[in-house]
Amino acid sequence: MNIKYVKNTFIMVIIILIIAGIYIIYIKDRENTKESYEENKETRTTKNVNIGITEYDTINPLLTKSLEIQYITKLLYEPLIDITIDFNTKPAIAEEWSKIDELTYIIKTNEEKKWSNGENIKIEDIEFTIETIKQADSIYKENVEKIEKIEKIDENTFKIHLTEPVQFFEYFLCFPIVQANAYNEVMPIGSGEYKIDSINEEVIELSCEDRKIVVKIYKGITELYNNFTRENVDIILTKNVNYEDYIGSIGFEETLIVGREFYYISCENIENIEIRQIVNKNMNEDKLIYDLYKRRYINVEFPLAYGSYLNKENNVNTEIKNIDKIRITLSISSDEESKKIAEIIKEELEQKGIEVIIQNYLNKNADMILKKQTVPLMPDISIYFNDENIKEKILKTEKIEDKDVLKEEYAKIIYKYYEELPFISLYFNSYIILHNNKIKGDFSGNWYNIFYKLDTWYKII
Repeated sequence: MNIKYVKNTFIMVIIILIIAGIYIIYIKDRENTKESYEENKETRTTKNVNIGITEYDTINPLLTKSLEIQYITKLLYEPLIDITIDFNTKPAIAEEWSKIDELTYIIKTNEEKKWSNGENIKIEDIEFTIETIKQADSIYKENVEKIEKIEKIDENTFKIHLTEPVQFFEYFLCFPIVQANAYNEVMPIGSGEYKIDSINEEVIELSCEDRKIVVKIYKGITELYNNFTRENVDIILTKNVNYEDYIGSIGFEETLIVGREFYYISCENIENIEIRQIVNKNMNEDKLIYDLYKRRYINVEFPLAYGSYLNKENNVNTEIKNIDKIRITLSISSDEESKKIAEIIKEELEQKGIEVIIQNYLNKNADMILKKQTVPLMPDISIYFNDENIKEKILKTEKIEDKDVLKEEYAKIIYKYYEELPFISLYFNSYIILHNNKIKGDFSGNWYNIFYKLDTWYKII
C-alpha cells in the first residue's frame, strides 16, 4: 500500500473531524444564544401599565362620583385612617388615635407625612378638608356630618368633637385629606405614593419612584372595550357580568372582587325555625349565580364573610325534621332582577315540595322578603336583623373597642344566627378586573380599594 496515500487520507480524516467538531460547537453555541435571547426576550418586563376608564368627572377626590376615579385618587391622597384588604383599620396620616369619651377622639398625626410639594401636612389641612366636605356635594358627607369641630392641641395633635356618638367612628376617617392652600390648583397636590405628572381630558399620567401609570379616558364603554381588545389598554374595571358578549374570552384574564351589594332573604316572619332551616337547605344559590350572573357573583354564608369575623367554626349542624307541606309567600320589589331571582327560587323550591307564592310588591308581613343591602365599611351587622332585641344586643356589642373581644362576641351572635336563621344569605355582587395576558401579579382587593397589591403588577414586553 502507498504509505503517502495512507498518510494523506489520515490527515484528511483529521481535518474533517476538526471541521465537524467546530461546526457542531458553532451550531450548539448559536442555539444556546438563540435560546438565551428568546428567554431574555420573554422575561423582559416593565412595571408601567395602562388603565382604561370611562366614568371621568373630576380628579378632585372630594367631589368625584366616579368609582374608577375614587380608586385612582387612593394612589394620590391619603386619609387619616386607612382600610386594609380585610376591612380592618390601619394608620395613614394619623399615627395614633384614641377615644376619650363617646363624643371625643384624640388623634396624633405622623409628623413625617408630607405633601408631594415637600410641605408638611398640617392640622389646618385636615380641618379645611372636613369643612369642604360638609359644604360640598361629596360622597364623604356622611363621614363628617357628626363632626362638630376640630380642636388643635399642638402641631401634630388634635381632638375631634362629635355632636352625637358614632359606632365604629374610626372607619369614618377614611376620607382623603387635601392641602388647604392648593385645593383649587390645576395640578393636584397629594400625599400618596403617586403624584400626577400630567392631566388632560384624555390622559392622566401618574408616577412613583419605579412605576408609571397611564390612565386613558374614553367617552364610552364601547370605545373602552375596543381599545382593551387591541391592547391599547392593559387593565379595565367592570361590573358587567356579560362583558364577553362585547370582547369575547380570549387574550385576557379576570379577577373577581367581592362587591358592595349583599343579597339576602329576610325570613323572620316565619315563626317555625325548622321551616327556615328547610328553606335554607334547599336554596340553590349556585344556580342563581350561574343563571343570572355567569358565575361571577360570589356565594357567601354571612354578610361579614368578606372580612375577618367569620370562619367555618361558627357554622351549626342543625337537625332538620321532615315537614309534610310547606307553603310560603315571597315578597320582592318590582325591578326585573328581583323578578328573575324570585322565579328561580320558586322553581327550585317547588321541585323540593315547597310551594312559593311570589308577591311582586314589598310586603313587610310576607313570610320571606328578598332584600339587597349596600354594606358599610365598618362591621355593622345590626342592619340585617328586624328583631329589636337582637339589634340592641348587637349595638351594645359594637361598642366594644378591643377587636379580639369584639370578634369573640360576634362569633356568639353569628352562632345564634345559624341556630335561628333570621335571614338567608345569598351572594355579593362583584367588581371584575380584566387584564390582558401580558399583565401579571396579584390582583386581589376589595370594593374599597383595588390597588392593595399594585406593587406586584408587571407587564411582559
